[in-house]
Formats: sequence, structure tokens, C-alpha cells
Amino acid sequence: MKAFIQYQLRCVDIAAHLIEMELTIQPQDNGPLLLQLPAWIPGSYMIRDFARNILWLTASDQQGPLPVEKVDKQSWQLVHRNQSVQIRYQLYAFDRSVRAAYLDDEVAVLNPACLCLSVAGYEQLPHCLKVHAPTDAGAADWRLATALPAADDTPWLGFGTYLARHYQHLIDSPLLAGRFQLSEFHIDDVPHYLVVTGRNLFDASRFTADLARICQQQRNVFGALPEDLRAYWFLTWVTDSGFGGLEHLDSTLLLCSRFDLPAVQTDNADLSEGYQTLLSLCSHEYFHTWWVKRLKPAEFHPYQLTQEQYSRQLWIYEGFTSYFDDLALYSSGLQSTERYLKTLEKTISRVTRNPSDTVQSLEDSSFDAWTKFYKQDENAVNAIASYYAKGALVALCLDAALTAKGRNLPELMQQLWLKHLTTGTPPGAIAEQLVEWQLPELATQLNHWVQEAEPIPLADYIPALGLTLNWRQPTSPDDLNGTAESEGNVWLGAQYQSSEHSIKLTAVYHKGPAHQAGLMVGDELLALDGYRLTTSSLPELLKRLPVQQPLTLQLFRRDRLLERHITLSAPPATVAQLRMTAEDALHPWWAAPAMDH
Repeated sequence: MKAFIQYQLRCVDIAAHLIEMELTIQPQDNGPLLLQLPAWIPGSYMIRDFARNILWLTASDQQGPLPVEKVDKQSWQLVHRNQSVQIRYQLYAFDRSVRAAYLDDEVAVLNPACLCLSVAGYEQLPHCLKVHAPTDAGAADWRLATALPAADDTPWLGFGTYLARHYQHLIDSPLLAGRFQLSEFHIDDVPHYLVVTGRNLFDASRFTADLARICQQQRNVFGALPEDLRAYWFLTWVTDSGFGGLEHLDSTLLLCSRFDLPAVQTDNADLSEGYQTLLSLCSHEYFHTWWVKRLKPAEFHPYQLTQEQYSRQLWIYEGFTSYFDDLALYSSGLQSTERYLKTLEKTISRVTRNPSDTVQSLEDSSFDAWTKFYKQDENAVNAIASYYAKGALVALCLDAALTAKGRNLPELMQQLWLKHLTTGTPPGAIAEQLVEWQLPELATQLNHWVQEAEPIPLADYIPALGLTLNWRQPTSPDDLNGTAESEGNVWLGAQYQSSEHSIKLTAVYHKGPAHQAGLMVGDELLALDGYRLTTSSLPELLKRLPVQQPLTLQLFRRDRLLERHITLSAPPATVAQLRMTAEDALHPWWAAPAMDH
């Protein structure tokens, strides 16, 4: 494949986190060239302004320098002399996330979306990226992993030239360089690679085997792998702390703590909390191989990366993915029924405990992701509904409703895949399919669930899955599932951080006791009813203090000592409790194989 747009990437200063890029292009006409860097990366719906990391930019040809004019925050215009042009620029790469670029003495995380300038009008031409090996002596044994196909003269996992069909393919293919461990498994004869960076004490064989089972289960949802998938890469960047993932066409870039990795196999093979979360993340991003990276909202055809691109359908793509990511751990036999139901209880409780459940609809949450969901503040619990978590509840409710009608959610998703793969799902695509299946009432119900700011009526539908839903009072702010020895006593109506000397409010629930008392986020609570508040004293006091009786509260608001009166009340019943009824009532998707760990 002849490349018309050529890039070269050099890690020129690891200590200073500097990357130097060179872009070479042969102009196809006499007009000026417009160079642009994306303002955001698909899958993460917030303006990132990647161009802010460009430190300098120059252009030249064989005759010498060429003038370059910056025309906006992410665009440059270049007048050329009808001959090959070289654009050189340097970037600062120290963003510890899966969305940008990062460089240190252990790893180079390279997202072309924040590194490779596009050339307007040339995006559909083939592109190639030559990655030079770092010259730093400490990086002499580095290797490179990416889903991009390598040129013939580039060694396996080596530095060299990688090829992309077009610009979108290039920026949808992250690269991970450094020291890493590589494992391999196959799904339908398609190789899947697990890359784990750094020096870690973990059970690589278990991680690989568990991941293979999850991937097989996700493949089963759609009935087959995507026809164009030739290989898939889990690029796992391991650090001392951190967590996140971003889907790409043939890969995912993951960030996790080294202690989320599975410990070397012991007699106790249960999933640790951290490892379960990591597997769910892998499951989530792999599901996106079908559901976002190929089938996507029609509004994203094509992506417009210089500004916000709005859709009211994110609840379908992130919400349904969030439903199937945890479910895959159960249906693949990695998780017991009890453990899965506890995970599902947490999801339900996180949604229903927040006042935002009756403030923002799922369609509005999707549309406002750019300015609200990705920019949450202390008032998020009152204002922002999660299209991830609440979208997952819609998927659960819809799966149950379809089961009662002799169908199921994977069948629905396969129909959407067949109908809309090339053009994307238009608004109302799911409701349209339900009507086609002679389920107009369910279509109307679905529209109501996502267009209105109301709780999802799970209790009315999930009996079709062999489950019942009840509610109890929380016993603490972080109580989200399971049974409780006693009912909740009283609550503050707030979230807080505690220390040995005070309680600092981090969120105040609208219309809760703290709100009614005039408390605000940031208030440092000192004493209640004459008793000092500490990490240990607050839970005990809440078991003993009377409800519906004004109590004196001392607090600091920044540097002011204040006194307020608060009337504590019993907490609302917001903790979900799921129970299984008859085992044979569960439909086949839920019929997990026996656990063999």
C-alpha cells in the first residue's frame, strides 16, 4: 500500500516528555494546505484541545522555510510551492490517561489522535507512521505494540513503519511502547493479544484465560466476530494507580493499577474486587468492537473532530455495553450468581439514590455529555443522570420485557447490527424494531424510559428473568448492596470525607437534612449535639441521635465558625436487594455454566 501522507515520530527527550513529529505531503493542487489536530477523541465526549500541547511548528520544502499561519486553536494554514512539504512540530506528552500521549522512562503511550495532524481534503488517502526507536540508553530493550499493520520491513513488535488505510484508521489505532509481557489467545481463529506493561507480580496465564472466556461470551451476543477483524489487541498500561479504558477499532487502551492484576494462583481463586473491576473494563471495551466502533449513532457518520458532535443515543451504546460487560463475567462462569447479583445491586443503587434520577432524562444526559457528564462537579448527584449506569438499567428492563415476549436483547442488537451497520442507528431505531416485532406498547414504554426523568420500573419487569427486587435503607453513605444487620438509622443527606478530626461534605443531596439545614459542599462539620465528629464517632452517633428533632451543629465554612440546626430523618430506601426465584425461570443468556475456578 503506497502511503501518500507520511509521519515520523521520535521520542526526542524522555526526561522532558517531548515527542517530535514530522509530516511529509506532496500537494495535489495549488491551494493552501490546512493542517488540523482533533479537538477530541472518539469514545470520550469532551473537548480535549490536544493542540495545546504543540510547543512549536515549522514548515519547509527543498527551497527552504515556508510561512505557516495559525488560524484557530487547532488549525494551521500553509502556502506551498507545489513540491513536497515537510511539517515539523514538537509536543509535550505527559497526560496520564488513555486519551492522549504520555512519555517517561518506562513507557510511551501514543494516541495518534493527539499527535498526527490531519491534512484537510487528504484524509481518505493512505497514511503511514514511522516510529523511531528511542535513542535513550534506558530504552534500548523497548518493544512496540499496536493494531496497525506493519510494513514488510518492520519486525514483529519492533519500531518501524506502520500502515493505515486512511486518517480515521490511523487515529483509531493507539501504540504502546516500552517493556511489556505478551500473551495470545484465539477467538474463531482470530488472534487476540494481551500486552501488559512493566514489571508486575501477577498470574499472566489466568488473566489470559479469563479474558478469552469473556471475549467468547461477547462474541456470542452478536453471533460472530466482525468480518473485518483480523486481530485484536488489549494494550494494558500498568501503573501504581489509575484506571480507565478507551475503545478503538481493533484494540483497546487500558490503564490499571498493578494490584488490579490477578495474583499468582492460590487455593482461593475468587475474583478480588480490583481484578473483577479490571475484567469488567476489558469486557466493556471489547464489546465496543461491535457496539460503537462499527455500529454507531447515525450522527457520528462521519466523525467531526474539530468540535462537539451531539447524539441523544449514548445511553444505547454506553448503557447497553455497561449491562453486558458485567453480565459476561457471570455468563462465562467467572462469577457466581450471588456475586453477579451483588454487582447488579450496586448499579441499581448508584442510580436510584441520587436525586438526578428524577431531574435529567437519558436522552438529555447523552446530548449534554460534552458539558455535564464529562465535567461533573459537586452537584452532579442532583443534576446528572449517568447514561452508563441508568442506560444499563434500561437494557436490563428491556431484556426482561423481551424475554417475557419470547425474545431477548442480543436478538434485538443483532437486528440493529444487520440493518444499520453501514449508516448508523437513526433516532428511534430500537423503538422501530420493537414495532416491527409487533411490540408497539413496549416501544412506547422504552421511549418513556429514556425521554422522561423518572426511575426505571425494574421491579415490574425483572420477574421475567427469575428475579425479584426489594429495597432497604442504607446504613452508611457507601452502602449499596447486600443484606444489613439492621435498618438505616438516620442520615445526613450528604456525602463526606472523614478524618480523625472532622467531617468534610463533598456532596449535598437536594431536599435532604443537610440541604434543609443550609449546609454546603466544603463545610467542615465539627460537632453535633455537643459531640465531636470524627471518622469513628459519626457512625455511632447516627445510631443514637433522635430523628425529627432539631440538633445543634457546629462547623467551619472556610475560615468562619458557624452554627446551624439540623433535623435528622430516616434514610429513604435506596439500596437494591435482588433475589432469585426459580432457577429454571432464567432465560438462556443468564444460564451461566458451572464455575470451574
